[in-house]
Amino acid sequence: MLINGATGTAGRLAVQIAKYLGASKVVATGRDAEGLEEVRALGADVVITFDLNPSNPPGTKRYEAARKEQFGAGINVVVDYLWGKSAESVIVAIAKAVDDATPVRFVHVGGASGGEIELPGAALRSSAIVLMGSGNKSIPLSRLLASIKSVFDAFVPASLSIKTKVVPLAEVGET
Repeated sequence: MLINGATGTAGRLAVQIAKYLGASKVVATGRDAEGLEEVRALGADVVITFDLNPSNPPGTKRYEAARKEQFGAGINVVVDYLWGKSAESVIVAIAKAVDDATPVRFVHVGGASGGEIELPGAALRSSAIVLMGSGNKSIPLSRLLASIKSVFDAFVPASLSIKTKVVPLAEVGET
């Protein structure tokens, strides 16, 4: 499983929940190298830092090589909190590196990186990617609510951890 954008609160929870539910390998990606090390401590088996800035070709190449290595070893699910260029690059990498006819469920959750993507038709024609949404109308409301309940029910037995910052009430609007 790949968590794209694993350093945010939802991504950190996704890593922990994936491990709790039995994912054999969780790969976490993000721009924040320090945050990714924190995510590793929460259960990520592999962390991949990325920099997709066109002015940093070596960073882009390192990210591409790391993804290719991980995807070649097998991946079934991508949970994407970022969209934008990183999602586009993940979809293309799946098409290039995942074995023939191996389905990979790509779940689009958030758009922290914003923007639209350019989805090459060849990436869909040459892979078994299943693109999915994650919000209202992506699944029946009853299943969505049951999923949310499952997360709450798992909080204690999974020892889920949420990064927090304590601030005085008077400063809440400032942070």
